[in-house]
Parts: sequence; C-alpha cells; structure tokens
Amino acid sequence: MKKLIALLLALLMLSGTALGETVLSEEAPHLTYEELEMYLNALADKALASGEVGVHETEEYGTSASFPGGVLKIADETLQKTTAILAASLTREESCPRGLKIGDSLADVLSAYPNDNPSLFGTYYDAALYIADEKPEAKAGWLLRDGQRVTEVVQAVYHWVEDGVIYCGVRYTLDRDMIIGIEIFGMDNRMAEEEALAEINDVATMQEMNEYFAYPVSADGSTLAPFDREDLSFAGIDVLDLTPETATEALGSAPVDEWMLDSTGDYLRLRQWDDLSILFLYNADKEFKRVDSITFTGDKAEGPRGVRLGDMMESVMYRFRHGEGGSIQNGILLYGDGQNAPYGVITYGEETASINYALKLDEESAVQWKLTFVDGVLQTMTLQLR
Repeated sequence: MKKLIALLLALLMLSGTALGETVLSEEAPHLTYEELEMYLNALADKALASGEVGVHETEEYGTSASFPGGVLKIADETLQKTTAILAASLTREESCPRGLKIGDSLADVLSAYPNDNPSLFGTYYDAALYIADEKPEAKAGWLLRDGQRVTEVVQAVYHWVEDGVIYCGVRYTLDRDMIIGIEIFGMDNRMAEEEALAEINDVATMQEMNEYFAYPVSADGSTLAPFDREDLSFAGIDVLDLTPETATEALGSAPVDEWMLDSTGDYLRLRQWDDLSILFLYNADKEFKRVDSITFTGDKAEGPRGVRLGDMMESVMYRFRHGEGGSIQNGILLYGDGQNAPYGVITYGEETASINYALKLDEESAVQWKLTFVDGVLQTMTLQLR
C-alpha cells in the first residue's frame, strides 16, 4: 500500500497530459473505409509473415485465421495474399489503425478521432461523439456507458456501394477507462440505404440529448474545483434539502426503516435501499431535523461527481482539486491544510488508503466525505453532516 501511495504522489506532481487527462485532437481525421481496408490487408501480410497462422471454422464466426497479433475473419478457406479480410479481433501485441492497443486509456481513444462533444453530453447510457453524414461515405462516433463508466466506443463508417451500404468500423471495449478489446468489424456487412440512413439518424437523435455528461478528469489538479456545495446534489438527491419524504420520491420505498435512540436524547432513523443507506436525525419529539449521513453500499449508486464503489483511486482523485500540498505524515495533502475545511487529504494504513474531503457549509456546520480503498479500488464511502 505504501508503494501505491508513493506512486500516486509522483503522479500528482506531474503536469500536462498525464494518465487521467483527456486531450482532444482537433486534427484527428475521420476513419475511412480505405483506411480500414489497407490496415486489414497489412495485418494479413503480418500474419502470413509470422508463419504461425491457424485456420478455424465456427458456425458463429465463419472461417478465421489466428496469429500472435489476433484473429482474422477471412473470405476463403485458407489465408492467402489475395484473401479478403472481413473483420479482425486484436490481441495485446497488436495496435489498431490509429495506433491504439489493449491497455491504452479512454482518453487515448477520444484523442485519436474527431469529437464534437468533449463533455460527452448524452444519456446515462450513451453519447454521440460526431456525425459526418455526406455520401458516398458517412462517418459517426458514439459511446455506450453505465453512468461515468464508458464500456464501449464505436467509430463507424457507412460506405456506399452499388448494392447498398457497407457498415464497418472499429469497436473498443473498455473497463475502468482502459481498453480491454479492439475489433475491426463489418467489411462484409451490407445493408439497405434506408437502414443506413435510419442508423445515422439515430446517432443524430443521440446527439441532441444532454441529460447526462462526463465529469472532467485531469492530472492537472489546478484546473479542477475542490469538493463543493454543488457536489451535494447527485442522483436526484440534494443532500442538504433531503427529507424522508423526498428520499422516498427519489429512491422508492425503503425495505429497511428502523428507529434508534441516540445517546444525546435525539432519535436516529435508518432507511436502507439496495445501494445506499441514509441516517436521518430527529429531536426527542421525533421532529425531523436533518440528514445525519449517507452511506453507499452498492456499486449502482452514483455519489458526488459520479463516483461509485469499485472506482479506481486515481479516477476519483483526478475528478477533484489536487496537487496543492505535498507529503504529510501517513499521507498526501491534496488541497487545504488537512485540518480546517475545505481540504482534501489521503491517508494510508497497512492494507488500505483513505481520501477525506471536507466542506464548510457555514460557521456551525460542515460535510465530510470519507472514501476507503483496498488495492486501489473504492470499497466504502460515506457523507457525514456535522
């Protein structure tokens, strides 16, 4: 764990386009059918040169030729110099047409292609990146996601031919903002013009959606805001205005609803849902006072800036101000002095690391957001109002 923290401290001292920062290239050209065709032909030549080609036939994939760089879907029974390559799935050793490999970041993918939507406005589940819809070759890019977690990026080409439209492109599969799969697809995928136009129109409709967006992520902590009042509104909940009634409206009926007498004479009411629990504070007459704390118990609920259980520590740090302080006893100062809110600080023990963000609301009240990581993965997080 101490080695992990030392590495994180080194990362926080970096500037420019470090690991988590998304840099969009205005010069990145659109993907083309010709680019894909040339790439696949070169990949086939590399496979033949390797001398390690194995040909297989499956009902689902057809005839394929495997080699150290990946698997090629081929039009013939064997791989020859004249064989048409219809699709390819790459291994970690091989790069795609834009030089990306398995293990590269989401930021790398977004910077390798045009992007008219740097904030990734869209829905919780998808977002359009761009459309260039002129014949004889339309291009489009979009992504699929689960909230802040992008799971797939597609760079598509619609190539008009005599008997329809070839729909092809590159598909990147991602996990925790890292490429885990690259597929070049569809060189034999013909569709009717009407179907192609309908798909392009679907991307155009996606482009109009702005109900959800990606929070900025940057290695340059000076460009980011600290944990602040706006971060207390998330997932349809405003923490400071939250009551048991508004919690029910936002989250539905709570399967668990229990009352406890506090040592102060006040009452605590615990309400639990599948992915979070909320502790409400009442006075001795059971009159509601305020929220005491919110604890996240499942990885479906998004907290401040979309943070969820299961997120990587670097991903969380790179959404908030950092880099203003340095090393302190048993930890790293992200900003502030670590004692008086507002501040952000990392501390660590033998097996875990913790981030504690503090926000001052007024002279008498503050909020603390406590996050605990095991092996760099977020395991627990709680918002406490004091």
